[in-house]
Amino acid sequence: MATRRDGLARRRAALGFTQEALAERLGIERTTVGRWERGTMTPLPWNQPDLAKALNLSPEALAEVLRTDGAGQLVHGPSTPLISNELPNATLGRLSLSEDHGLGVVARIQVTAQAFQTADRRVGGGALYPSVVQYLNGEIGPRLLDPGVGINGSALFAAAASMTEIAGWMSHDFGRDVLAHQYFDRAFRLATAAHNQALAGNACASMAHLAIELDQADNALRIATVGLETTRETAGSRRLIARLHSMRARAFALRGERRSCTQELNAAERTLTGANNETAADWIANFDDASLASEAALCFLQLTQYREAECQAREVIRLRSGDRVRSRAFGQLTLANVLLEAGRPDEAAMLGQEVCRSTTSLSSARVVQRLHDLGRSLAPARSAPEVAAFLLALGALGHGPDGHEGRTITWPV
Repeated sequence: MATRRDGLARRRAALGFTQEALAERLGIERTTVGRWERGTMTPLPWNQPDLAKALNLSPEALAEVLRTDGAGQLVHGPSTPLISNELPNATLGRLSLSEDHGLGVVARIQVTAQAFQTADRRVGGGALYPSVVQYLNGEIGPRLLDPGVGINGSALFAAAASMTEIAGWMSHDFGRDVLAHQYFDRAFRLATAAHNQALAGNACASMAHLAIELDQADNALRIATVGLETTRETAGSRRLIARLHSMRARAFALRGERRSCTQELNAAERTLTGANNETAADWIANFDDASLASEAALCFLQLTQYREAECQAREVIRLRSGDRVRSRAFGQLTLANVLLEAGRPDEAAMLGQEVCRSTTSLSSARVVQRLHDLGRSLAPARSAPEVAAFLLALGALGHGPDGHEGRTITWPV
């Protein structure tokens, strides 16, 4: 039987909230608040930052309130799906592999992976990472050891590889690059064990991205090239091939090789154009026009081609709307750095302020780190009102990772 969270109810009432008022503040149904307080449901990870803010609690204090009934007793509520039917535009969430949901085991993992990815775009990896790890360890890991009767082993390993890669991206977004590397490495090995070339190439693209973030241009170029060789003849892989070409472009930009970078960007664009009518292979990360524009903007910024970089960054912002909060934030930060380099610090600072506002609902250490990088670059112009306002907003944020973790890691390819 679930135990009531009387401490949560008392905290709400003490701050003058009815259940209806708190629900309206958080953009959820009143019945959801009621279930939280009865202990039959736990607030979803992306609700918790807003709930903590509404109740004037730190994340740690909120976790303690949710964990106990207000009299020090632990709440033992049922396992709560990561996506519920009460959330807008969501139908299915984290599905237990030990229960019959009318889907096969692999299909249940795929539904859960899609739910995690949808939420990740909106709230960032920091909020979701613990839940992904719990799902990997509690649900998928035991299945790899004992798949069960009638389950295709290769398909199960491919599903495990995809979820492991998602954990890697969330680790990266959380600022834990060594951990991200371990997950990407494991995803590559699982995909190889599944004999799934497209998924192995997908892991290569993720590893190449991480290598670029760690300033390892040569490693990134080698890994992306291996990914291309692995997937070039695989059906449904055009978007992945475009992504791998863009990773090669980023590596060449990091090495200062402008011509080779441009050639790779052109190859990515041609390949992506040819993917419009293609059905993508299962488990492959989406790579679209906004994704390519984002990589191109970073390439041109690295190569000091500021006009082209500004054009591409503005295209990212135009295309990324709705729930793509983090992607849009990265596009805004890239544009801010372009404008700063072009001698327009006031405009750069205004974009920084916009991103600061978006971080109230986004748990992304990478975004915070880049905001602080922008702040350090803008500091000499602090006499400008826009810059001063941005630095003030920045001071209210926590610090991101130091940017040095993982620079000596090695790669499986």
